[in-house]
Amino acid sequence: MKLPKLATNDGRGIYKTAAVFDAWVRDLRDHLELAEMDLESSYAMIWVGMHLKDGTKMLHTQFRANQDTKHLGVEEFLKALR
Repeated sequence: MKLPKLATNDGRGIYKTAAVFDAWVRDLRDHLELAEMDLESSYAMIWVGMHLKDGTKMLHTQFRANQDTKHLGVEEFLKALR
């Protein structure tokens, strides 16, 4: 099965609305589930980062570099991103 491409979230425009952001998060989780990727794995965090740009990418980079958050998984990152 070929998955549709996940949109890149830049944190601006349509992604500022809760409904659009939540739909993007749902699609992101679906992609990870279909890929059988553990949401707590570093691979999942790397994959998520590939679907971010601009401000959201900067937050992702900081989240992964920070001593207090770098061990956390995708779910905690998505809470921070929201």
